[in-house]
Amino acid sequence: MAKYFENSLTELASRNPEIEGTFRRIDANRFTAVCYRGGKKVSACTIFMGSEHFGGIAYSGSENAATNGYNEQLTVEADDQALFLKSLGMGFGRQDGSKLTFEGGASLYWDMLIEQLQ
Repeated sequence: MAKYFENSLTELASRNPEIEGTFRRIDANRFTAVCYRGGKKVSACTIFMGSEHFGGIAYSGSENAATNGYNEQLTVEADDQALFLKSLGMGFGRQDGSKLTFEGGASLYWDMLIEQLQ
């Protein structure tokens, strides 16, 4: 997921000269991404896994890198055919618990980050 965000921020900036993005890996389980328009922060997030309070892969709409709260969470689940991610679907018309591929999970979180840019 970190690679997806890092590459997507680079691509976003190359296609939109007024947009800049920063990616910062905090540790093996956590990273932040921030989007700027005209030098002003427009959107930010921290994505992390393995918090002491909950499992899964969480999204927080802040770049402060804290892991004590989140806006969305993906859990890793399995059926008789494959592993998949499942979103809690915490409002805003997000995924409704559908089975997501790992890229689909990254895309869901990316959409949440760039929502304020659109």
